[in-house]
Amino acid sequence: MESAEVLVYAPDPFTSAGVRALLDRSPHLHVRLDDLDQDRVDAPDVTVVAVEGVAGVEVFAYLRRLQNRLGADAALRCVVVCRDFRAEDVLTAVECGVVAFLHRQDVTNTSLAAMVTAVSRGAAFLPGSLQGTLLERLNRLRTDILEPEGLTLSGLEDRELAVLRLIADGYQTEEMADLLPYSEGTIKNVLYGFINRMGLNSRAHAVAYAFRTGAI
Repeated sequence: MESAEVLVYAPDPFTSAGVRALLDRSPHLHVRLDDLDQDRVDAPDVTVVAVEGVAGVEVFAYLRRLQNRLGADAALRCVVVCRDFRAEDVLTAVECGVVAFLHRQDVTNTSLAAMVTAVSRGAAFLPGSLQGTLLERLNRLRTDILEPEGLTLSGLEDRELAVLRLIADGYQTEEMADLLPYSEGTIKNVLYGFINRMGLNSRAHAVAYAFRTGAI
């Protein structure tokens, strides 16, 4: 089993020590406590934040500071342990890198380590009520903000997605012009505009980027 680097933060030392003790039971988890005095920190595979009450502003503020200390290229994957969580904060939580919530009353000798291990392998755990709220907020973001600007949740324009999907299916520019309401010149401009905006270097690179980011 591959090992995982775990960073632990809690506002009080007793909670930090307790979380570390639970995680140290798993030999494949390498656990360290966050030293807030350090301006830079090595990127962990998983960050665990444990708070006594409701996870909210303080948790998000910590995660934003941590992101700054890690650098913009680091991808946070955070497990939050708390007594409760406000559904209206779910989109902010996701933006801050939260991928799992565990209620304090559900913490056992093995449950936290099992969740952290799963998260280190790419899993996510959101309660059903939060999943529904997240989908509702994303849909509202799409319909109220992105679509009026011709954008999608992926951050790509509708016509960029259409062109990239056809390229991925093997179509040439002249064939795409027969299928889309755009001229060959417009299709080329859309593609090269996307390549330049994303810092890519070819059609193949553009399609690979779109696949890797889940846009197509």
